[in-house]
Parts: sequence; C-alpha cells; structure tokens
Amino acid sequence: MGFLAPWFLAGAALIGLPLYLHLLRRHTTTPHPFSSLMFFERRTQSSIRHRRLRYLLLLSLRLAVLVLLALAFANPYIKERAVAASSDKQLLLVIDDSFSMRAATRLADAKREALSVLNSRNASERAQVAALGSRLDLLTQPIQDPASLRAAVESIGPGDSRSNFAELVRGVRSLSESAHAPIELHFISDMQKSSMPASFSELALPPNVTLVLDPVVKTTQPNWAVESVRAPGRVWDTKKARVDATIAGYQTPAATRAVSLMINGKKVSSQNVAVPAGGRANVEFQSLDVPYGFSRCEVRIDSADTLPADDEYLFSVERSDPQPVLFVHESADTRSAVYFGSALG
Repeated sequence: MGFLAPWFLAGAALIGLPLYLHLLRRHTTTPHPFSSLMFFERRTQSSIRHRRLRYLLLLSLRLAVLVLLALAFANPYIKERAVAASSDKQLLLVIDDSFSMRAATRLADAKREALSVLNSRNASERAQVAALGSRLDLLTQPIQDPASLRAAVESIGPGDSRSNFAELVRGVRSLSESAHAPIELHFISDMQKSSMPASFSELALPPNVTLVLDPVVKTTQPNWAVESVRAPGRVWDTKKARVDATIAGYQTPAATRAVSLMINGKKVSSQNVAVPAGGRANVEFQSLDVPYGFSRCEVRIDSADTLPADDEYLFSVERSDPQPVLFVHESADTRSAVYFGSALG
C-alpha cells in the first residue's frame, strides 16, 4: 500500500471536529422554576439510550466521510508483488546453438538436458523454449503443451554464429516485463568465454528471474582453429600473390600443426607451424597459383580435436588479366601516375 500524495492524510485530523461538536458542545438547558404540572398531559418520555445510539451512528458516518475524503486526496495505490507464488512460475529454456556447440556431442547433450528439465516440471507450469546464437530466438510462446515444447527442442540445429550472453539478458529483460509470474531461466550451453560482454553490468537479470546454469562441458577441451586468412580477392600475377593465415589454440598445449593450402579441392602447398600453448602462430604461402576465373580456396589444419568445423577457412580468388587504363598527364608530372596507380590497386 502506498500514497502518491501522503500529505493529504493530515486532513484526517478533521475527525476531531465532529467529536468536538458531539461530545464537548452538548446542548445544555438551564432549569427554570415552574408552577404545578397537574394541568399538563402525561406523555411517554423518549429513551435517552435510543437517542444516544442515533447520535453515535451519525457521528460515525461523519467521521467516516472525513477519513474517506483524506484518503481520496492522498491517492492511494496498491503495490503488486514482483514475485508471485512459486507454483505460478514460468519456465524458460534457452539452448545455446552457437558454432562451438558443433563440437563432439555438445548440442545433443544440451537437447537431452532440456528434455529432462521439461519432463521434471509441474504439468501446470507454462514453459517457453528459445535458442541463443548472436541473438535470442523464441521458438514457442509460454505454453503447457509438452508435445509442442519437445518438438521445439528437437528442431534446434547448430548455427554458425558466436553466442552472445548480453543478448540473452536483454531478451530475458523484455520477457520479464510482460510476464505475470516469476521466471525460472535454464541456460544450457558450453559456456564459452568469448560470449561474455565487455561490461559485467550487462549480465544483470531482473529480480523476478532465477538463473539455473546447465553446462554441457564439465572439463576443458583443447581446440585448434584457423582464426583468420588474409588473401587478395583478385590476382593478375600469381607469383606475387601471398596468403597469410593465423592458427590459434584455445586451452591447448604447445604443438606442431600441419597447415595446407587447398585450391579447388587440391592441396597445392603445406607447411608445419609450431603453435605455442594457448597462443597463436602465423604461416605464409608465397604464391597463389589459381586458374583464370573464380577459384575456391581453403586453408586447412590437421587439428584432430573435438571441433573440426573450425579447422578450415574458406575464401575465393578471381584471376584475370589486368585492364589497361589511359592516364593523361603533363610531361613534367611524374608523380600523379604513381598516386593514381596505387589508388586503383
């Protein structure tokens, strides 16, 4: 209970006015001497108790009117509890479908854990299924139908994006504003550190949301990956073209990895590179001998880890003859051709 204008409650002090009129200012009469009353007609005297009862009711009504007026001007309101009874909670299942969930059986384990949570819930509880990648995708509305919820869980497939924990919190905040019951959030993920936001304050959940973490990876698993590739999109002289690749290790010991350059499915070059423990190493291919037209190129490593999907990096290169350009300039101007050539290059 609250009041928007509590100072109007001071008006309740006016209830003292009826008390003063009824109790302190009672009507009194002064007795006067009179002759014999034998000639007056005898009548029944009214009950003083009945008159007191009638006056008390009138007093109570007057006091109630004054109190109601004071309360009305104070503009009372009722504060709704943000958290309802535990039996009215809403279950929100969020499954991580980011790129890292392709490793081993992580996504299958996450689905199995989600189905286990659905089977253990109260049949009267509403549940909602969502998937988290670079954004939060709601797959169902808050429903009680177990078949629809299971179908939504089974429909989740691995994605190609990186999960974003900040997007998860933003989506849950939006859902909590329209929810009329507390939310029990079950987040099933491999809990990648790269999904963390820059500021920890972005992970603050609303007070009516309870977070339950269900990690699908219990121990650290090493992973090597082709982190980036720098290559020209168009080449004329294949002998001058260069391909630079960065090989990264995550929670890995120091090891030597074989790095290969593939062009249209054929291995054209291979090198061994020493990757430090949990670090990065660069490898350079000195030429890019591609045929005319577009070619499908790839840098691949032999990681032999649980996430082979990031062991290759695809890119395309177009080979064509250089196009002649007519450049007109003054005979004394020897610099402009260099500047324009660099800009066109």
